[in-house]
Amino acid sequence: MVVICSLSGCKYLRYVPDDKLLLKKTSVVSDVKFDDVAFQDYLHQTPNNYFMGIGRLKLAFYSASDTAKHNKGNEWLRRIGEPPEIYDSLKRVDSEEELRKVMFNKGYLEANVWSEVSVKKRQASVVYHIQGNTPHLVRNYLVSIPDSAANEILNTQSEKNRRIKRGDLFDINALNEDRNRISKTMRTLGYFRFRRDLLEFSVDSALGSHQVDIEMSLQEKFLQNDSALELIFSRPVISGITVFVRDYSDKSHLSNMISDTIEYKGIKIVRENGSNVYRPSAIAENIFFDVDSLYNELMVELTNNKLSAMPSVNYVNIEFSEKTVDSLECLIVLSPGKPHTLSADAQVTYSDGDIGVLAGLNYANNNIFKGSETLRIGANGGWEGIGALNNMENSWRVGGDVSLSFPKLLIPKAKSRNIQRLGSTEVSVSANFQKRPEYDRSLFNAAYKYNWRVRRAQFTYSLIDMSYIYLPRVSESFRDKYLQPTSSIKSSYEDNFIMRMGFNVTYSDRRASMPNATYFTIRAGAKIAGNLLYGISNMVGQKKNEYGQYKIFNIAYAQFAKFDFDYVHNVMVTDNVRMAFHAGLGVAVPYGNSTVMPYEERYYAGGANSLRGWAARTLGPGNFKNTSGAIDFERQSGDIKLDLNIEARFHLFWKLEAALFVDAGNIWTIKDYPEQPSGVFRFDTFYKQIALDYGAGVRLNFDFFVVRLDLGVKLYDPGRSESERFRTELTWKDDFALHFAVGYPF
Repeated sequence: MVVICSLSGCKYLRYVPDDKLLLKKTSVVSDVKFDDVAFQDYLHQTPNNYFMGIGRLKLAFYSASDTAKHNKGNEWLRRIGEPPEIYDSLKRVDSEEELRKVMFNKGYLEANVWSEVSVKKRQASVVYHIQGNTPHLVRNYLVSIPDSAANEILNTQSEKNRRIKRGDLFDINALNEDRNRISKTMRTLGYFRFRRDLLEFSVDSALGSHQVDIEMSLQEKFLQNDSALELIFSRPVISGITVFVRDYSDKSHLSNMISDTIEYKGIKIVRENGSNVYRPSAIAENIFFDVDSLYNELMVELTNNKLSAMPSVNYVNIEFSEKTVDSLECLIVLSPGKPHTLSADAQVTYSDGDIGVLAGLNYANNNIFKGSETLRIGANGGWEGIGALNNMENSWRVGGDVSLSFPKLLIPKAKSRNIQRLGSTEVSVSANFQKRPEYDRSLFNAAYKYNWRVRRAQFTYSLIDMSYIYLPRVSESFRDKYLQPTSSIKSSYEDNFIMRMGFNVTYSDRRASMPNATYFTIRAGAKIAGNLLYGISNMVGQKKNEYGQYKIFNIAYAQFAKFDFDYVHNVMVTDNVRMAFHAGLGVAVPYGNSTVMPYEERYYAGGANSLRGWAARTLGPGNFKNTSGAIDFERQSGDIKLDLNIEARFHLFWKLEAALFVDAGNIWTIKDYPEQPSGVFRFDTFYKQIALDYGAGVRLNFDFFVVRLDLGVKLYDPGRSESERFRTELTWKDDFALHFAVGYPF
């Protein structure tokens, strides 16, 4: 009934008074467009939210309730719904004025704004009209500061650092951004008392040519006060740094706490008597300014960010007090968090009819060496039933990992301590054991990685990442099918040694202060393996085995290069509708000591985060068709992967969201392997092998994690004969795939 009402409007007016109008629609028609301005955001009144542009679902929920009956059902309907938006003529006038301000602030000082209201069936629609007229451009822009040193610095900076330049539109928002930049520059240069509200800009537009002259300067009241100017343009020195270490989560004895003070490299560290939570050197390493140095806003921010990022720190506060005109005292309050954490997780898996369970237990010591070093120990295990109930076989896996993370870059002989403390270093080892009907597999891994951030970019450099794959048992049927001497993919299922080096970068322009804004994320990575070992083998004249491979410790090692690129663009269409676009490309090339990529490094298609019309590992490569009746993990993998996705996400009510999506892509092999016929990538045919699907999903968004259920439907299946590739006659078994997952797919 609610859905019918939401589409027909039969109850929209239920709670609209007879002498009032329901606001049905607002729109803005303008002859000027701005990339960074959405006119609708400035309206003082907008109609009830439309679901998918069709019906006002939340209003329908509210209207379906009965205010005369106080029961849980009616209360729930009103809570998830929203009351009708009653048309208000005063808010319409306020909206006109707000739009005039927007146009004025963007340089259209003579813009005209007016509105028209139409009424039909007790519902009002408002159209706001904007006529920009001739805009005003910047002719001259001068920054004038009554301090010769500061004035020279600000005016000799290149124009590219300014938000607004000559010839640009006169833009008040841009000028305010420039005011913020100037203030921050001054405080970075040591002018501690300089604030953005000291500055004002004067605009001379009386030129008769739609041009303006702008001067950014100190407010007149400060220019006429010599003592105020002396304070503003003095550069005080930091005369002392005190770090107060105390667990503020326990407030039981703050008033009578006994403390002691130690000094390390000029920094006073005050801590609870007998407490030794942090090494003094660990604290000093993360403070980016020194005693007897000038105040520097950038270094203060870096210090706050670095201390806050320490896993063992719960709270950080940095304050400066003026000891004299020429000196500052710095107080840093550092509140430790819980040093130990224990977590467990469990999940049920379902893959192509095979059900399983996974469980894990993780322990972390966030301050093991009293320098915010983090020790993590994890254990996991899982079981999966393979096949029908009357003939089920078991698959088991168990594993564990240990990692140690240091809050600095451990680079030997690094000349600058600032370089060391801008990142972190991680050392890890892991072991995993898998028992399947076809084989037993053991995987051992050890890695040494650097992580660091530069503004919005996160970098990871794997100096060394080694894996040893050991298969102590392989069934005869599996060996006969995949591991014959002539098999081109048999090396993927033999003992193998991989020594990699890799580099990854993630960049996003998403801002925490604007969580609903449009943003994009780029991820790129590259890794190489085996080059050093191959060079050593060549240099010492090592002999190759019968398959043309060098060995180390009597095990063939892998040699390859792998490149990955991922792009996600999120567009906020309305307050309740977001579009997400995703493109992913991966290429892996075996060479030298390898003719095929290791199984762990190959790509697969299908699944909850790929093409959702297919179960995981059931698509491709190319036109390859699996006729075995079960997932062929071994042959349905490849060296090239393409993923293209479009998804519309709709907020319905409460935590519930809906999604509509279209996916495209496939995997291919880099070489023509006999075991994977029609799987090789060719420029003249690959576009015919791009699979297509579409579908819908529902999600529960709890902010810190998202639970989703997606139903994908095949549209174009390249694994079928040409006459059957476009799926017009659908069957549940062959053309639908249901995916349960945690988190968004991209």
